[in-house]
Amino acid sequence: MKQILPDHVAPVAEPVVDDTRPAFAGRAVGALAGLVGLVLLLTSGSYGYHRDELYFLAAGAHLDWGYVDQPPLVPVLAWTLDFISGGSLVVLRLPAIVLVVLGMLVTAAIAREFGGGKRAQVIASAAYGTAPITLLVGHWLATNSLDMFFWALATLLLVRWVRTRDDRALVLLGVSAGVALQAKYLIVFLLVVTAVAAAVVGPREILRRRMLWVGAGIALVCALPTVIWQAANGWPQLEMSEAVAQAAEATGGRVGYVPTLLSLAGLSAVLMLFGLWRLMAAQQMRQWRFLGWSFIGLLVVFIAMNGRADYLAGMFPLLMAAGAAGLGPSPRTRWVPWVAWPALTASAALAVALMLPVFPVQSLATSPQAQAESVQTVGWPQFAASVGEAYKQLPDGTAVLTEDYAQAGALFKFGPQSGVQTVYSAHRGYWYFGTPPDGTKTVLFVGGDPTELQRFFGSVRPAGKTGNPYGGLKNLALDVPMWVCEQPVDDWPRLWQRMRHIA
Repeated sequence: MKQILPDHVAPVAEPVVDDTRPAFAGRAVGALAGLVGLVLLLTSGSYGYHRDELYFLAAGAHLDWGYVDQPPLVPVLAWTLDFISGGSLVVLRLPAIVLVVLGMLVTAAIAREFGGGKRAQVIASAAYGTAPITLLVGHWLATNSLDMFFWALATLLLVRWVRTRDDRALVLLGVSAGVALQAKYLIVFLLVVTAVAAAVVGPREILRRRMLWVGAGIALVCALPTVIWQAANGWPQLEMSEAVAQAAEATGGRVGYVPTLLSLAGLSAVLMLFGLWRLMAAQQMRQWRFLGWSFIGLLVVFIAMNGRADYLAGMFPLLMAAGAAGLGPSPRTRWVPWVAWPALTASAALAVALMLPVFPVQSLATSPQAQAESVQTVGWPQFAASVGEAYKQLPDGTAVLTEDYAQAGALFKFGPQSGVQTVYSAHRGYWYFGTPPDGTKTVLFVGGDPTELQRFFGSVRPAGKTGNPYGGLKNLALDVPMWVCEQPVDDWPRLWQRMRHIA
């Protein structure tokens, strides 16, 4: 019987229940995602800890509501997994692997929302799962490991809301943004730019939905503790943004932003560009056009900021799904399987060769990964052993300082095995973890330049270098100079303020 409401009670808008989408290709997509996850799992224990993972372990042991360079979720996650697993590198990286697998499922789900059948869903999922940036953030635990997934989830919820007008998706959008804000702040840019795009080209209705603002309130409450920490500490994240902009210049800066962005997608960049064109021009994608404008707006913002190209990688699932959904099947697209699968196979092989630890470590210096991030996972135990040997030659009460936060993280993890129980660094977030004790007269400084160190110490003399058993490979652990620094020129609280550096 139909319910009759009193005159003063407004009817509640019902979500659209007519579901004309193709079936979800769960078996095919799940098998493909499982294969990528298995490859990541089998390679997760190779080489060693990434420099950022070492920092996360130290940051998790110095728990706080925020850090210079990130919110607290990844350090907490890293420290917890390391503690419960007894120091297993594979266990530490499990969340990154799981999020890549889930990201592939989300990418397929977006393709389905766009009307894509089994072919589209599998192609979209494969394109995302074999992109170089996906394998990179799936190989070790990073803030991007979480950020990329939650961007993908956010775009899925937006795409679904447009189709269904089910406001529960907007609440879930706020929840997912709230979790993402515990790992990285970038999702704020996605939400703000997308809201502006919706206000300009529609659907403006989304901005009038009460559940959107409920979701925004949830995200704000989740972010509040780390925002308060930033405010209480002088907004160091702004300094961090300037440091990122300086580092971006070394990889091409604004001019190289788009080429670098496309390289992160591998050969699937062609599919992404097709997806962007469909979002902007195809009639059947018109209701989602604001998301195409959102991508363009974010591109402009990040280039203007001189940000990193990987900031936009969270939009890859949306664009790949939009492109794959336009590939049929139809009589005009019979060629697609003959082109897509060889291209995706080649893209996967290229990504594996560039991003995963598949080369013998002794030949890494002459491999295609010699300039890649993989080199920052090599040599840390040997680094700690070298520092420990130099430390044993110095008097009791000597403090160990490092030039770089990653070097301090390596000594936090491996130093106790070599006799180094405590380490300090004035670099980025490590500066907040503690100051050398008052009265410290001798410092073993790892890294740095003697001319710079003479600003802080009256005496600076060499103490050798860390080893390099890897055939000339260069990273932050190998061939690092060490210095014995004495006669500090000021008391440690003031000296520590002077030594602090972000870049």
